[in-house]
Amino acid sequence: MNEMNQKKLYIWRLAAFLASNDKHMSGEELAEHLNRNKITTGYGEEFKGGVGTYKLISQTYRWVHDELGLDIEADKIAEAFVTPDGGHAWEK
Repeated sequence: MNEMNQKKLYIWRLAAFLASNDKHMSGEELAEHLNRNKITTGYGEEFKGGVGTYKLISQTYRWVHDELGLDIEADKIAEAFVTPDGGHAWEK
């Protein structure tokens, strides 16, 4: 599995955990979590919690929904990650 798909799988599993516990995580919190676990951007840099982090969430949703055809799992991704004020970070 390539590095990008490994990141997406990680985020998918994290979203499933969050959803199963009725919890949410902001993009900023996700960035801190990824950095703490030595998961870096495609450029080998730390995540900042901005556009790139939210783009990774979106790409993960599209991978699970469009490529793998797992609608329910994709919905967990869309619902688990939020903006700092608690709004949905990304709409389907």
